[in-house]
Amino acid sequence: MKLKELYHRYRTWQKTPSQKWDKGTSEQSCPNCGLEFSGNYCPICGQKSSDGRITWRWVWKSILDVWGMDSKALPYTILQLLLRPGYLINDYINGHRQVCYKPVNMLFIVAILYVIVAQLSGHNVDTEIIYTSPENNYVLINKVLSWLSAHPAWAAMSLTLIMIFPTYFLFHFAPRHTRHTLPESIFIQLFMSTLMLICALVSDLIPELSWLIPFYYYLTYRQLFGYRPWGTLWRLMLSAFVWFLLLITIVATPMVFIRATSTALSEDYTLSFDLSMFDSNNSNAIILYALVVIVLLFIITAAPLAIGYWISKKTAHTQNTDTQQ
Repeated sequence: MKLKELYHRYRTWQKTPSQKWDKGTSEQSCPNCGLEFSGNYCPICGQKSSDGRITWRWVWKSILDVWGMDSKALPYTILQLLLRPGYLINDYINGHRQVCYKPVNMLFIVAILYVIVAQLSGHNVDTEIIYTSPENNYVLINKVLSWLSAHPAWAAMSLTLIMIFPTYFLFHFAPRHTRHTLPESIFIQLFMSTLMLICALVSDLIPELSWLIPFYYYLTYRQLFGYRPWGTLWRLMLSAFVWFLLLITIVATPMVFIRATSTALSEDYTLSFDLSMFDSNNSNAIILYALVVIVLLFIITAAPLAIGYWISKKTAHTQNTDTQQ
């Protein structure tokens, strides 16, 4: 078979993966209620037609069932997430969920595997060593980073969920999956969280593959939303810029206000992080400065979102869908 033909077959599978279902046409007796029926499940009690005597395979499936892995849905979903990420997410959002593993469960199972593999390979990051040097007094940040390092699922989910708003505004009028909702955006980023954990683990083991994360973000958004390469790229770059500004705002806001509150309570109170640029005797000035900075950050964040949203809306009726590519 020629290489070109193999590629076309792969592209066909990406868009419409075939599923083979066992229709169970032969008559059988339900081991639970005794009803004669044909199919995979008893229409009366709902028991599987394959349930019979207990074997070693049944023991193994029972153990996997504790983790929700009693079927082939998890490995198959991960395979699709690596080979057709955008099409998989689009299928899930559009209701094709029967053979797709639950994204929240998948995220935490992959996180457990991530921790196990990282520990065995010695690539785990010790944030206690990095962020507690004598000249660095950011104990609060250190604690947050240590907790995120110990809980990779929550870390990946927290970082990718920030992409909800840039994705919603900048890809809202996409040729494919147009006018997606915020709840749908949550599930988009849950799939991306799992994908980012897999890419992070691979790049930790093989540093030369550190480009996998931006590559998969581009590939996923290209397949999911259907923009042409340049349309996907500039929107994704603008989304990353907005994501960075939102992350700074989320991190800086509580730090500055805790500093202001502590100086208002006591001049001798020392915080675990250093903000010596402020006058410790002027808490009102600190609060005012914090408000100004936060408002400016929100304005800087909202401006590119508004511009990208306006451009996408104006060009929505003239853009060509890229569904054939």
